[in-house]
Amino acid sequence: MRNIKTIVLGTILIALIGAHPAMSQAVKYAQAGLSYLQIAPSADVAALGGTYVSTTGKATSVFSNPAGLGLLRGADVSAGYVAWIADIALYSMAGAYHIENVGVFGVNLVSMDYGSLRGTRPWQSGDDPSLRDQGYIDLGDFTVNDFAFGISYARSITSQFYVGGNVRYARQDLSPNINVAIIDAITGGIVDNSENVVTNVVFDFGTLYYPGFHDLRFGASLRNFSNQSDYFDQRFELPLTLDFGLAMDVFQLMNEASGPSNSKLTVAMDWVHPRDYSERLHLGVEYGFMDLFFLRGGYKFNYDEESFTGGLGVHLETGGYGLRADYAYSAFGDFFGSANRLSVSLLMK
Repeated sequence: MRNIKTIVLGTILIALIGAHPAMSQAVKYAQAGLSYLQIAPSADVAALGGTYVSTTGKATSVFSNPAGLGLLRGADVSAGYVAWIADIALYSMAGAYHIENVGVFGVNLVSMDYGSLRGTRPWQSGDDPSLRDQGYIDLGDFTVNDFAFGISYARSITSQFYVGGNVRYARQDLSPNINVAIIDAITGGIVDNSENVVTNVVFDFGTLYYPGFHDLRFGASLRNFSNQSDYFDQRFELPLTLDFGLAMDVFQLMNEASGPSNSKLTVAMDWVHPRDYSERLHLGVEYGFMDLFFLRGGYKFNYDEESFTGGLGVHLETGGYGLRADYAYSAFGDFFGSANRLSVSLLMK
């Protein structure tokens, strides 16, 4: 058993070192579709700079590292709202239930609301001649619908090692109710687009390991693994992301001599390998007082717009029930402004 633990820990450490942004010079831009799958729905994760490993024992772990579900006891139901950039909104729901000696089962849903959009297409011969100088035809308003629904499972392999997975059905509907023109890249003609729908099956995998040094944990997750998607004459990948991270309550080190503390200071760090961008580094810090009040902050490195994050949370528990509420703020620079998230969860033990 000790040899297995050593191998697992060594593999994770090597991966963490190799994941550092300085180790890769690849330049990757706009190489993935269905990008809404990259948005973190959970306020606590977003406030911590997008660090995923530290979010354990919650239903919302399915959106980051599904292995974190393995630490859940009882049941957890969560709902979230993200006020994204450009007046776009994301809604999420997640639920998980622990069955003794079997594991943790969960369900999850994310849905995007883009509001009303305006459709146009290039002017073609045969259209109203008076609109030729305008150069386009106004097709009126239309809506776009994105959502992903999934089921999850996680369990402990040993008392220190957890695994989890998530399978989701993802769909993007660019509105069949309006003939928004798609131009063929070769012929230049208008392609029939009566459906405007893209679907795919998406898989997420995760691991979480506690080496036995206080609450230090290492984790890895692979998110948005799928086949290629086809949209008319275009083929694209989904936003596959490989993430390695670690987290620990540093107050446990300081309080070894003085005994237990009613406060925690969790420091988290993630190395993120996205398909559509070069490697990124996420840092997060959370101060928790008596498992009741939480103050969070973080920073995202190697982003064009995102940078500082912050937030707070409160956790009330009585009679085997708990209520958790979290808020997060994410800075996006002068052009996009900011994004705000709110998550509310009900726990039953």
